[in-house]
Amino acid sequence: MNRREKMPHLKIVTHIQYFFSTLRRNFLITVIFFIFLISLIGAFVFYQIESGKNPNLHSFGQALWWVIVSITSVGYGDIVPITSTGKILGVFIIFTGVAVFSMFTAIISSIFVTQKLKEERGLKQVSEKNHIILCGWNHTAEQILKVIFQKNTGSSVVMINQLGEDQVQNIMFTFKENLLQFVRGDFAQEEILSRANITRARAVIIIPDASAGLTARNDEKTILTAFSVKAIHPKIKVYAHILDRDNEPYLKKAMVEDYIVSDALSGVLLGEMVTAPGIPQSIQQLIRGGDSGNLIREALPHELAGKTFGEALQYFRKFHQLPIAIVKEQKALSLTHILSEDYSDLDKFIEEKFQAAGKSLRKGDFLDVRINPADDTVLEKDISLIIIR
Repeated sequence: MNRREKMPHLKIVTHIQYFFSTLRRNFLITVIFFIFLISLIGAFVFYQIESGKNPNLHSFGQALWWVIVSITSVGYGDIVPITSTGKILGVFIIFTGVAVFSMFTAIISSIFVTQKLKEERGLKQVSEKNHIILCGWNHTAEQILKVIFQKNTGSSVVMINQLGEDQVQNIMFTFKENLLQFVRGDFAQEEILSRANITRARAVIIIPDASAGLTARNDEKTILTAFSVKAIHPKIKVYAHILDRDNEPYLKKAMVEDYIVSDALSGVLLGEMVTAPGIPQSIQQLIRGGDSGNLIREALPHELAGKTFGEALQYFRKFHQLPIAIVKEQKALSLTHILSEDYSDLDKFIEEKFQAAGKSLRKGDFLDVRINPADDTVLEKDISLIIIR
Protein backbone atom coordinates (compact mmCIF):
# COMPACT_ATOMS: atom_id res chain seq x y z
CA MET A 1 0.00 0.00 0.00
CA ASN A 2 1.58 3.31 -1.10
CA ARG A 3 1.49 6.62 0.76
CA ARG A 4 -1.56 7.98 -1.08
CA GLU A 5 -3.58 4.86 -0.30
CA LYS A 6 -2.67 5.15 3.39
CA MET A 7 -3.83 8.79 3.74
CA PRO A 8 -7.62 8.10 3.75
CA HIS A 9 -7.15 5.35 6.33
CA LEU A 10 -5.10 7.66 8.54
CA LYS A 11 -7.80 10.36 8.31
CA ILE A 12 -10.48 7.86 9.31
CA VAL A 13 -8.44 6.67 12.28
CA THR A 14 -7.80 10.30 13.31
CA HIS A 15 -11.53 11.12 13.18
CA ILE A 16 -12.39 8.04 15.22
CA GLN A 17 -9.78 8.94 17.84
CA TYR A 18 -11.11 12.49 18.03
CA PHE A 19 -14.69 11.21 18.39
CA PHE A 20 -13.85 8.92 21.31
CA SER A 21 -11.70 11.64 22.88
CA THR A 22 -14.72 13.95 22.76
CA LEU A 23 -16.87 11.28 24.41
CA ARG A 24 -14.37 10.94 27.27
CA ARG A 25 -14.30 14.72 27.85
CA ASN A 26 -18.04 15.36 27.63
CA PHE A 27 -20.23 13.01 29.67
CA LEU A 28 -23.47 14.45 28.28
CA ILE A 29 -22.45 13.66 24.70
CA THR A 30 -21.45 10.17 25.85
CA VAL A 31 -24.90 9.54 27.35
CA ILE A 32 -26.67 10.87 24.24
CA PHE A 33 -24.44 8.66 22.07
CA PHE A 34 -25.37 5.59 24.13
CA ILE A 35 -29.08 6.39 23.92
CA PHE A 36 -28.72 6.70 20.14
CA LEU A 37 -26.71 3.46 19.95
CA ILE A 38 -29.10 1.47 22.16
CA SER A 39 -32.08 2.73 20.15
CA LEU A 40 -30.62 1.67 16.80
CA ILE A 41 -29.26 -1.71 17.95
CA GLY A 42 -32.37 -2.48 20.01
CA ALA A 43 -34.66 -1.59 17.10
CA PHE A 44 -32.63 -3.74 14.71
CA VAL A 45 -32.63 -6.79 17.03
CA PHE A 46 -36.32 -6.35 17.89
CA TYR A 47 -37.26 -6.11 14.21
CA GLN A 48 -35.27 -9.27 13.41
CA ILE A 49 -36.93 -11.19 16.27
CA GLU A 50 -40.55 -10.01 15.87
CA SER A 51 -40.78 -9.37 12.12
CA GLY A 52 -43.25 -11.76 10.49
CA LYS A 53 -44.49 -12.98 13.88
CA ASN A 54 -45.88 -9.80 15.42
CA PRO A 55 -49.01 -8.59 13.56
CA ASN A 56 -48.48 -5.02 14.85
CA LEU A 57 -44.90 -4.73 13.56
CA HIS A 58 -44.57 -3.87 9.86
CA SER A 59 -41.38 -1.80 9.53
CA PHE A 60 -38.05 -0.91 11.12
CA GLY A 61 -39.49 2.54 11.96
CA GLN A 62 -42.12 0.91 14.16
CA ALA A 63 -39.41 -1.15 15.88
CA LEU A 64 -37.45 2.06 16.54
CA TRP A 65 -40.61 3.67 17.91
CA TRP A 66 -41.11 0.73 20.32
CA VAL A 67 -37.52 1.01 21.59
CA ILE A 68 -37.82 4.79 22.20
CA VAL A 69 -41.09 4.54 24.15
CA SER A 70 -39.68 1.61 26.12
CA ILE A 71 -36.44 3.44 26.98
CA THR A 72 -38.37 6.51 28.16
CA SER A 73 -40.71 4.24 30.19
CA VAL A 74 -43.74 5.68 28.39
CA GLY A 75 -45.03 2.37 27.02
CA TYR A 76 -48.05 3.29 24.84
CA GLY A 77 -48.87 -0.40 24.30
CA ASP A 78 -49.50 -0.05 20.56
CA ILE A 79 -46.62 -2.49 19.92
CA VAL A 80 -45.66 -5.23 22.39
CA PRO A 81 -43.29 -8.21 21.97
CA ILE A 82 -45.05 -11.56 21.56
CA THR A 83 -42.02 -13.87 21.43
CA SER A 84 -40.07 -14.94 24.52
CA THR A 85 -36.84 -13.54 23.08
CA GLY A 86 -38.60 -10.26 22.30
CA LYS A 87 -39.90 -10.01 25.86
CA ILE A 88 -36.41 -10.62 27.28
CA LEU A 89 -35.11 -7.90 24.99
CA GLY A 90 -37.91 -5.64 26.21
CA VAL A 91 -36.88 -6.13 29.85
CA PHE A 92 -33.27 -5.34 28.95
CA ILE A 93 -34.29 -2.21 27.00
CA ILE A 94 -36.50 -0.96 29.86
CA PHE A 95 -33.84 -1.37 32.59
CA THR A 96 -31.13 0.10 30.35
CA GLY A 97 -33.40 3.03 29.50
CA VAL A 98 -34.10 3.78 33.17
CA ALA A 99 -30.37 3.84 33.95
CA VAL A 100 -29.33 5.89 30.91
CA PHE A 101 -32.17 8.41 31.13
CA SER A 102 -31.58 8.87 34.86
CA MET A 103 -28.00 9.86 34.04
CA PHE A 104 -29.24 12.12 31.24
CA THR A 105 -31.72 13.88 33.55
CA ALA A 106 -29.08 14.26 36.27
CA ILE A 107 -26.59 15.81 33.83
CA ILE A 108 -29.14 18.29 32.45
CA SER A 109 -30.17 19.26 35.99
CA SER A 110 -26.55 19.75 37.04
CA ILE A 111 -25.93 21.98 34.01
CA PHE A 112 -28.82 24.26 34.95
CA VAL A 113 -27.79 24.30 38.62
CA THR A 114 -24.20 25.12 37.66
CA GLN A 115 -25.33 27.95 35.40
CA LYS A 116 -27.51 29.35 38.18
CA LEU A 117 -24.67 29.18 40.71
CA LYS A 118 -22.32 30.87 38.23
CA GLU A 119 -24.87 33.62 37.68
CA GLU A 120 -25.37 34.20 41.41
CA ARG A 121 -21.61 34.24 42.06
CA GLY A 122 -20.90 36.54 39.13
CA LEU A 123 -18.89 33.98 37.18
CA LYS A 124 -21.15 33.65 34.15
CA GLN A 125 -20.37 35.17 30.75
CA VAL A 126 -22.85 38.00 30.04
CA SER A 127 -24.65 37.76 26.69
CA GLU A 128 -26.53 41.07 27.06
CA LYS A 129 -26.28 43.71 24.30
CA ASN A 130 -26.62 47.50 24.36
CA HIS A 131 -26.32 47.46 28.15
CA ILE A 132 -24.72 49.76 30.73
CA ILE A 133 -21.77 48.53 32.80
CA LEU A 134 -21.35 49.87 36.33
CA CYS A 135 -17.77 49.37 37.50
CA GLY A 136 -17.27 49.55 41.27
CA TRP A 137 -19.58 49.95 44.23
CA ASN A 138 -20.00 52.57 46.95
CA HIS A 139 -22.78 54.47 48.74
CA THR A 140 -23.77 56.24 45.47
CA ALA A 141 -24.21 53.06 43.41
CA GLU A 142 -27.81 52.30 44.42
CA GLN A 143 -28.82 55.85 43.56
CA ILE A 144 -27.16 55.48 40.15
CA LEU A 145 -29.13 52.28 39.50
CA LYS A 146 -32.40 53.89 40.61
CA VAL A 147 -31.94 56.85 38.26
CA ILE A 148 -31.03 54.59 35.32
CA PHE A 149 -33.96 52.22 35.82
CA GLN A 150 -36.49 54.98 36.51
CA LYS A 151 -35.52 57.24 33.62
CA ASN A 152 -34.64 54.49 31.11
CA THR A 153 -37.26 51.80 31.53
CA GLY A 154 -36.06 48.57 30.01
CA SER A 155 -32.37 49.40 30.34
CA SER A 156 -30.08 46.53 31.23
CA VAL A 157 -27.21 47.06 33.70
CA VAL A 158 -24.26 44.80 34.49
CA MET A 159 -22.45 45.42 37.80
CA ILE A 160 -18.77 44.60 38.20
CA ASN A 161 -17.48 44.58 41.77
CA GLN A 162 -16.19 42.34 44.56
CA LEU A 163 -19.06 42.51 47.06
CA GLY A 164 -19.93 39.51 49.23
CA GLU A 165 -22.62 37.11 48.05
CA ASP A 166 -25.10 38.28 50.71
CA GLN A 167 -24.70 41.91 49.67
CA VAL A 168 -25.12 41.03 46.00
CA GLN A 169 -28.28 39.04 46.77
CA ASN A 170 -29.73 42.04 48.66
CA ILE A 171 -29.01 44.32 45.69
CA MET A 172 -30.56 41.83 43.26
CA PHE A 173 -33.65 41.59 45.47
CA THR A 174 -33.94 45.40 45.63
CA PHE A 175 -33.89 45.62 41.83
CA LYS A 176 -35.66 42.31 41.12
CA GLU A 177 -38.07 44.01 38.69
CA ASN A 178 -35.21 45.36 36.60
CA LEU A 179 -32.67 43.88 34.17
CA LEU A 180 -29.66 43.71 36.48
CA GLN A 181 -26.76 41.24 36.20
CA PHE A 182 -23.59 40.77 38.20
CA VAL A 183 -19.98 39.96 37.32
CA ARG A 184 -17.51 39.35 40.15
CA GLY A 185 -13.93 40.53 39.81
CA ASP A 186 -11.53 43.41 39.38
CA PHE A 187 -13.00 45.65 36.68
CA ALA A 188 -9.52 46.95 35.78
CA GLN A 189 -8.75 43.53 34.26
CA GLU A 190 -9.55 43.00 30.59
CA GLU A 191 -10.77 39.45 31.24
CA ILE A 192 -13.43 40.70 33.67
CA LEU A 193 -14.53 43.46 31.29
CA SER A 194 -14.81 40.87 28.52
CA ARG A 195 -16.99 38.68 30.73
CA ALA A 196 -19.33 41.68 31.07
CA ASN A 197 -19.51 41.72 27.24
CA ILE A 198 -18.03 45.20 26.99
CA THR A 199 -17.75 45.09 23.21
CA ARG A 200 -21.57 45.02 23.00
CA ALA A 201 -22.22 47.58 25.78
CA ARG A 202 -23.32 51.16 25.10
CA ALA A 203 -21.87 52.90 28.16
CA VAL A 204 -19.57 52.36 31.14
CA ILE A 205 -19.79 54.12 34.50
CA ILE A 206 -16.68 53.93 36.70
CA ILE A 207 -16.99 54.88 40.36
CA PRO A 208 -14.59 54.61 43.36
CA ASP A 209 -14.78 50.97 44.41
CA ALA A 210 -15.56 50.39 48.09
CA SER A 211 -16.20 46.68 47.49
CA ALA A 212 -12.43 46.15 47.53
CA GLY A 213 -11.80 48.95 50.06
CA LEU A 214 -11.54 52.68 49.33
CA THR A 215 -7.93 53.84 49.18
CA ALA A 216 -5.93 56.78 47.89
CA ARG A 217 -5.23 54.71 44.79
CA ASN A 218 -8.89 54.46 43.75
CA ASP A 219 -8.48 57.24 41.20
CA GLU A 220 -5.54 55.40 39.65
CA LYS A 221 -7.76 52.35 39.18
CA THR A 222 -10.54 54.51 37.70
CA ILE A 223 -8.14 56.12 35.22
CA LEU A 224 -6.54 52.77 34.30
CA THR A 225 -9.98 51.29 33.68
CA ALA A 226 -11.00 54.25 31.53
CA PHE A 227 -7.93 53.75 29.33
CA SER A 228 -8.56 49.97 29.16
CA VAL A 229 -12.21 50.39 28.20
CA LYS A 230 -11.38 52.88 25.46
CA ALA A 231 -8.65 50.56 24.16
CA ILE A 232 -11.07 47.62 23.95
CA HIS A 233 -14.04 49.60 22.61
CA PRO A 234 -13.03 53.11 21.38
CA LYS A 235 -16.59 54.17 20.53
CA ILE A 236 -18.16 53.31 23.90
CA LYS A 237 -19.25 56.17 26.16
CA VAL A 238 -17.34 56.29 29.44
CA TYR A 239 -18.37 58.29 32.51
CA ALA A 240 -16.18 58.45 35.61
CA HIS A 241 -16.18 59.60 39.22
CA ILE A 242 -12.86 60.63 40.76
CA LEU A 243 -11.97 61.73 44.28
CA ASP A 244 -9.09 64.11 43.57
CA ARG A 245 -9.35 67.08 41.20
CA ASP A 246 -5.63 66.78 40.41
CA ASN A 247 -6.46 63.65 38.38
CA GLU A 248 -8.71 65.47 35.91
CA PRO A 249 -6.01 65.79 33.18
CA TYR A 250 -5.61 62.01 33.09
CA LEU A 251 -9.32 61.46 32.48
CA LYS A 252 -9.18 64.03 29.69
CA LYS A 253 -6.31 62.10 28.12
CA ALA A 254 -8.44 58.93 28.37
CA MET A 255 -11.10 60.82 26.36
CA VAL A 256 -14.00 59.94 28.66
CA GLU A 257 -17.32 61.52 27.73
CA ASP A 258 -17.79 63.17 31.12
CA TYR A 259 -16.75 62.92 34.75
CA ILE A 260 -17.46 64.31 38.21
CA VAL A 261 -15.15 65.14 41.10
CA SER A 262 -16.18 64.35 44.67
CA ASP A 263 -17.35 67.39 46.65
CA ALA A 264 -16.80 69.67 43.64
CA LEU A 265 -19.98 71.61 44.51
CA SER A 266 -19.83 71.36 48.29
CA GLY A 267 -17.95 74.64 48.78
CA VAL A 268 -20.27 76.51 46.41
CA LEU A 269 -23.43 75.16 48.05
CA LEU A 270 -22.21 75.88 51.56
CA GLY A 271 -21.25 79.42 50.58
CA GLU A 272 -24.65 80.00 48.96
CA MET A 273 -26.41 78.71 52.07
CA VAL A 274 -24.97 81.66 53.96
CA THR A 275 -25.09 84.36 51.30
CA ALA A 276 -28.19 83.40 49.30
CA PRO A 277 -30.42 80.94 51.21
CA GLY A 278 -32.78 79.10 48.89
CA ILE A 279 -30.36 78.60 45.99
CA PRO A 280 -28.80 75.41 47.39
CA GLN A 281 -32.23 74.01 48.22
CA SER A 282 -33.46 74.79 44.69
CA ILE A 283 -30.46 73.06 43.15
CA GLN A 284 -30.98 69.99 45.34
CA GLN A 285 -34.64 69.75 44.34
CA LEU A 286 -33.75 70.04 40.66
CA ILE A 287 -31.07 67.36 40.59
CA ARG A 288 -32.59 64.91 43.07
CA GLY A 289 -32.80 61.55 41.31
CA GLY A 290 -35.79 59.25 41.13
CA ASP A 291 -39.49 59.99 40.81
CA SER A 292 -39.17 63.25 42.75
CA GLY A 293 -36.55 64.66 40.36
CA ASN A 294 -37.70 67.85 38.66
CA LEU A 295 -35.05 68.09 35.92
CA ILE A 296 -35.51 66.08 32.72
CA ARG A 297 -33.98 65.92 29.24
CA GLU A 298 -36.41 65.68 26.34
CA ALA A 299 -35.94 65.53 22.58
CA LEU A 300 -37.23 68.59 20.76
CA PRO A 301 -40.88 68.03 19.70
CA HIS A 302 -41.09 67.96 15.90
CA GLU A 303 -43.56 70.85 15.87
CA LEU A 304 -40.91 73.12 17.43
CA ALA A 305 -38.19 72.36 14.86
CA GLY A 306 -37.14 75.65 13.25
CA LYS A 307 -38.99 77.69 15.89
CA THR A 308 -37.32 79.94 18.47
CA PHE A 309 -36.53 79.27 22.10
CA GLY A 310 -39.09 81.92 23.09
CA GLU A 311 -41.79 79.95 21.27
CA ALA A 312 -40.61 76.80 23.06
CA LEU A 313 -41.06 78.61 26.39
CA GLN A 314 -44.69 79.36 25.54
CA TYR A 315 -45.25 75.80 24.26
CA PHE A 316 -44.00 74.09 27.43
CA ARG A 317 -45.64 76.54 29.84
CA LYS A 318 -48.98 75.12 28.66
CA PHE A 319 -47.88 71.86 30.32
CA HIS A 320 -46.57 73.65 33.44
CA GLN A 321 -42.99 72.96 32.38
CA LEU A 322 -40.05 75.30 31.81
CA PRO A 323 -37.17 74.73 29.35
CA ILE A 324 -33.92 76.18 30.70
CA ALA A 325 -31.20 74.86 28.38
CA ILE A 326 -30.41 73.53 24.91
CA VAL A 327 -28.30 70.36 24.52
CA LYS A 328 -26.58 69.43 21.28
CA GLU A 329 -24.11 66.67 20.51
CA GLN A 330 -21.13 68.41 18.97
CA LYS A 331 -18.52 66.97 16.66
CA ALA A 332 -15.24 68.15 18.09
CA LEU A 333 -12.34 69.52 16.05
CA SER A 334 -9.15 68.20 17.59
CA LEU A 335 -6.04 70.39 17.41
CA THR A 336 -4.26 68.80 20.34
CA HIS A 337 -1.24 68.06 18.20
CA ILE A 338 -0.58 71.85 18.03
CA LEU A 339 -2.02 72.88 21.40
CA SER A 340 -0.43 71.83 24.67
CA GLU A 341 -2.27 70.77 27.84
CA ASP A 342 -1.09 73.99 29.51
CA TYR A 343 -2.54 76.54 27.11
CA SER A 344 -0.66 79.78 26.48
CA ASP A 345 -2.48 83.06 25.92
CA LEU A 346 -2.37 82.43 22.17
CA ASP A 347 -3.80 78.93 22.66
CA LYS A 348 -6.65 80.33 24.74
CA PHE A 349 -7.38 82.98 22.12
CA ILE A 350 -7.56 80.34 19.37
CA GLU A 351 -9.82 78.14 21.48
CA GLU A 352 -12.19 81.03 22.24
CA LYS A 353 -12.48 81.80 18.51
CA PHE A 354 -13.34 78.19 17.73
CA GLN A 355 -15.92 78.08 20.52
CA ALA A 356 -17.49 81.30 19.22
CA ALA A 357 -17.83 79.56 15.86
CA GLY A 358 -19.58 76.60 17.48
CA LYS A 359 -16.52 74.33 17.31
CA SER A 360 -14.34 72.83 20.00
CA LEU A 361 -10.72 71.84 20.44
CA ARG A 362 -11.64 68.93 22.67
CA LYS A 363 -10.81 65.36 21.75
CA GLY A 364 -13.86 63.33 20.78
CA ASP A 365 -17.53 64.23 20.56
CA PHE A 366 -19.12 66.08 23.46
CA LEU A 367 -22.33 67.73 24.62
CA ASP A 368 -22.76 71.45 23.99
CA VAL A 369 -25.06 72.78 26.74
CA ARG A 370 -26.39 76.35 26.51
CA ILE A 371 -28.25 77.52 29.61
CA ASN A 372 -30.92 80.21 29.27
CA PRO A 373 -30.34 80.96 25.56
CA ALA A 374 -31.78 84.11 23.98
CA ASP A 375 -35.46 84.00 23.04
CA ASP A 376 -34.63 84.40 19.34
CA THR A 377 -32.33 81.34 19.31
CA VAL A 378 -33.47 79.05 16.49
CA LEU A 379 -34.04 75.43 17.56
CA GLU A 380 -32.51 72.80 15.29
CA LYS A 381 -34.31 69.47 14.93
CA ASP A 382 -31.47 67.37 16.38
CA ILE A 383 -31.25 69.15 19.74
CA SER A 384 -32.67 68.24 23.16
CA LEU A 385 -34.04 70.47 25.89
CA ILE A 386 -33.40 70.48 29.62
CA ILE A 387 -36.77 71.06 31.25
CA ILE A 388 -37.99 71.81 34.76
CA ARG A 389 -41.21 69.89 35.25
